[in-house]
Amino acid sequence: MFTAKTIRIFSTVGIILLLVLQYVWFKNSYVLMEHDIIQKSETNLTKSTENELFERMNKASIHFSFQNKETKGLKFVKKGHIDQSKDINTGFQDLLIMMGKPCSIQRVDTLYNSMMIESIGFAPNHSIRMITADQKEKLHLSKFSIFSKITNKQYVEVNLISPLGSILRQAQIILISSILLVIMIGIILISQLRSMLRENRFVDFIREYTNALTHELKTPISGIYMSTSQLASGKLEDRPESRMHHYQMCKDQSAKLLTTVDRILLVAKAEQSKITPNILGVELKDFVDKVAETHRQNNFRNKDVEITTHYERDDMTGLFDFFLMENVFNNLIDNAVKYSDQSVKILISCSYINNKLQISVKDNGFGIAKKDQKSIFDNFERGNKVQGKGIDGFGIGLNYVSKVIKAHKGRISVKSEEGAGSEFIIVLPNK
Repeated sequence: MFTAKTIRIFSTVGIILLLVLQYVWFKNSYVLMEHDIIQKSETNLTKSTENELFERMNKASIHFSFQNKETKGLKFVKKGHIDQSKDINTGFQDLLIMMGKPCSIQRVDTLYNSMMIESIGFAPNHSIRMITADQKEKLHLSKFSIFSKITNKQYVEVNLISPLGSILRQAQIILISSILLVIMIGIILISQLRSMLRENRFVDFIREYTNALTHELKTPISGIYMSTSQLASGKLEDRPESRMHHYQMCKDQSAKLLTTVDRILLVAKAEQSKITPNILGVELKDFVDKVAETHRQNNFRNKDVEITTHYERDDMTGLFDFFLMENVFNNLIDNAVKYSDQSVKILISCSYINNKLQISVKDNGFGIAKKDQKSIFDNFERGNKVQGKGIDGFGIGLNYVSKVIKAHKGRISVKSEEGAGSEFIIVLPNK
């Protein structure tokens, strides 16, 4: 099975190759269209000047015929090679100019536009003008400059302006469709990547979760078994202090086991069904003091825990589900104890801010790195700071806390610095 890193690499390379191929296709298509526009412009400009010439000849009522040398009539004589399309047209142009009927640049432009629309579907942006042969020699020619000879001294110049813009405007449907196709393929690839990563992550989680759960359940069960074995052996009948120690150990380990099982069941229930709180008015001071006192008495982690509370006023009332919010406080306080050194200090503060109830749980623990704070409320996230410390947990408690707070239409955030503790801030509606 491919690792998550390998999947990311293959997907990234695939998207890059797709973009490169799309760029090559766009570039080649543009080059072909540009070449076709230039070629059609040259052909249509020549036809336009010829058609404009014939129109002037018709208006001038000029009739002409070609006769061989044995017949009488008008003859054009030229020494050397004769290029009919150029030399004959040039001769008629000179004749018409002598008659006071020069080439109409506006009419040539009209004919050119019509022919371009007929041949390629649109007339590209361009400028058109009449120039002399001397001007033509002095111009810095580009591939977008097209000429048609009128006389030996005159040329019509068409200069294509921004052919890229013209091409893009005419090909905008194809261009937009291609871009949308690339975006759609990219979204599909990213979705597939995320799905595969989630699947791999879930498989890894199941493996790690099973190992951690086995270890976390085994520890209290082993402690209970050892203590009950000592008590059942009868060896402690005359040693009341040792007997009391083992009784207390049974109690602490049982509390830990019960807490772990309750937490797993709560999270499993939250995953299976929507959390619907039964919101009631709760006397905040009595509620928080009771939760804090429970943790002071049931300190199965055997740490020096000091929990203090602060209230803006004594008659504060909170609107929340008693049972769900009790689980939220239990999770936050247990995390504060778990992710701290031997001496733990926790401050629970309650106040009203902007007509909303704000509850803060602040500790002096290890703290959470900035990069981990964005994902700390996601499922199975624990942060890099606690890895390798042998601290039990699955990274599911804060996700449950977040879901409960959202079910109350509130929000939860965290302020933390590594080595300086953490502060979880809950804001709940007060109406």
